[in-house]
Amino acid sequence: MSEIREIPGIGEKTAMRLIKHFGSEDAVLDAFQRHDVAAIAGAPGVGQKNAVTLIQGFIFRDENFSPDDFLKTKEAWRVYTGLLDIIRSYASTPYAKDKLNIYFPLPSSKKEKIMSVMSGVSKACLMVNGIAAVENGIVDLKKALKGVRPIKGTPLKKVRDRVLVAADHDEYEKALAGFRHAIDVILAGSPRELADATAAYHHVTASMKLEGVDLPYSANITYADLEALEAWEVVPELEITLFSGNLTSITSAAYAYDLVIDTKSRFFSSIKRSDVSRLETILDGLADDGGVRTGFDPDVDRIQSALEQLDGTIKSAEKNADTRFKEYLNSSTVTLTGKDLLDAIGGEVRDLLDREMAEHYRQIIKESVLVIIEDLDLNPKEGLYLDGLFSDDIVTTIQADMEIVEQLRQYLHAELANRNMKILKETARSLSELKDTARQLVSEAMELDMWFAIGLFAMDRGLVTPQIVDEAGIDIKSGINLFLSGNVEPVNYSLGDTKRNYDRDGYSPEQVAVLSGVNSGGKTSTLDLITQTMILSHMGFPVPAEAAVVGLVDEMYYFGKSGGTMDAGAFESTIREFSVVSGTGKMAVLVDELESITEPGASARIIGGILESLARNPRAIGVFVSHLAENIMEHTSAPVRVDGIEARGLDKNLNLIVDRNPRYNYVAKSTPELIVERLVRQADGVKGDFYQHLLDKFQ
Repeated sequence: MSEIREIPGIGEKTAMRLIKHFGSEDAVLDAFQRHDVAAIAGAPGVGQKNAVTLIQGFIFRDENFSPDDFLKTKEAWRVYTGLLDIIRSYASTPYAKDKLNIYFPLPSSKKEKIMSVMSGVSKACLMVNGIAAVENGIVDLKKALKGVRPIKGTPLKKVRDRVLVAADHDEYEKALAGFRHAIDVILAGSPRELADATAAYHHVTASMKLEGVDLPYSANITYADLEALEAWEVVPELEITLFSGNLTSITSAAYAYDLVIDTKSRFFSSIKRSDVSRLETILDGLADDGGVRTGFDPDVDRIQSALEQLDGTIKSAEKNADTRFKEYLNSSTVTLTGKDLLDAIGGEVRDLLDREMAEHYRQIIKESVLVIIEDLDLNPKEGLYLDGLFSDDIVTTIQADMEIVEQLRQYLHAELANRNMKILKETARSLSELKDTARQLVSEAMELDMWFAIGLFAMDRGLVTPQIVDEAGIDIKSGINLFLSGNVEPVNYSLGDTKRNYDRDGYSPEQVAVLSGVNSGGKTSTLDLITQTMILSHMGFPVPAEAAVVGLVDEMYYFGKSGGTMDAGAFESTIREFSVVSGTGKMAVLVDELESITEPGASARIIGGILESLARNPRAIGVFVSHLAENIMEHTSAPVRVDGIEARGLDKNLNLIVDRNPRYNYVAKSTPELIVERLVRQADGVKGDFYQHLLDKFQ
């Protein structure tokens, strides 16, 4: 495929968006060839589910094959979707669940592709085994992957408390082009305009050409070369927002990296451990809102705590000082020296009392200020703002000067903002170098989840990589139908002349068989097992068996039970469906109780004719489940084997005692026959003779 417009679902607008996003059409095609869902989903207007659909369309067009070309019936599709649902249950991310849709059974002509997928799955199984060997490895990795989601763009609200100030029109235009979406940009035509900017904004980044202008002492200004200015220096939020908006996803992916990197899997192999460690350390200090996380920086936490406790601490100190002074007044006595007594006689009593009380008053307010400084953990410079907090003049009610409190509050806010900004700048500068690392971590973690799910599915269900051969046939040793739960009895079953490494009692190498047996004995379950084994092996996935050999086919037909005797139109339609067996291609045909489409005599003849056509094709295999095995064999001369799932009898509650492993070249007894046989054993006399007469009819 040479043009992306050839991919189904890609029109002109989508094509242009993809080319703009990737930089070239070749880069787009490369992403499709790598089945890179994450990269394609990152293009504007595409999204994850649409990316999967587009990749499916690419694969169908590139391979000239689609699932419908292999899965030829509704029942075959039922088994395929049921298998995908089981595998998806092991995945932790929507990405992995969606991407599994690009895997489907391929025909024999795509053997090389099947084997390639099989190789990837084998490596995934080895990875899972390595992780399982670590204590809590599986649980921890699933927990990590559960937090991974695609990196999403997080729009940044314009920062309103900072401004860029240019010195001339050229600087202004360049600054405007680079930063207008994130921060205000103004042109200062005079020193007054620069001074106004320092008064209006919390922080000013001004052109170096403006350095030397007289500004208020309180001005918070930095001079810089505006043309060389990088985003992290003035709006660190621009760099940080990508990380803060995807913090859980990135940290979860980094955790997955730590768990997997030593398993020698192919995942994360191109990402430097030092970069991941650095990224984890930086993100540890970042809050979800893009600010500094509580507990990361002691100074930030100290100032934040002081601001939160400021009003309460002031009120408490104010109340305590007032109470102490009143208690002093109520309990104090005045001691006079000889000189004091003469002064008092001389009429200076008021000055004497004022001097005595003033000493106690100043001591109380001094101690109260020290308590405030200690409780708020203020540094010496911050503590100076509390000078004059309480009046030096004795008052009846001690109260703090709220103007001084507000000055301290403003200073602490400015100090906190500056400290936060310093940390954010350092953080943004470091993160600007790690954007690609973060994106790659998340992308590979999502891809890891899909392969981890496949490997976990294989390990948990005890699956095995099948041996793939070109000859028609299938061998299943100790197979387990994945759709059954509980204690399931393993099943052995084979068709064709494939080589096996286990017992072949009674086996003959026919490629087509009729499977007989009792009701609820496991005949339909055996068909499901064969279908699961065929579909999974053609996907390149492991199969539910202890060992398996699978001959590749091109088409899978699985016909389920019909709903009863059909009218003429439905009967004709069904016969038309079975005309496929007259072909010469590689196919697997599984049929469940076709006899219900019409009366038994006619059904046996029809099934016999279908079997003859199928058996003439040396590249086909088939299993027909039927209760009419003997009748069918009377109406066919084809080399067809009859196998049986035998019931050894009935227990006292009339429940079947079944050996669910089919016996080769054996017609199994039906359920009615077993019931009559049991009645013969229980009855005697006339009734016994009657039951025996009925039983003889089965012979």
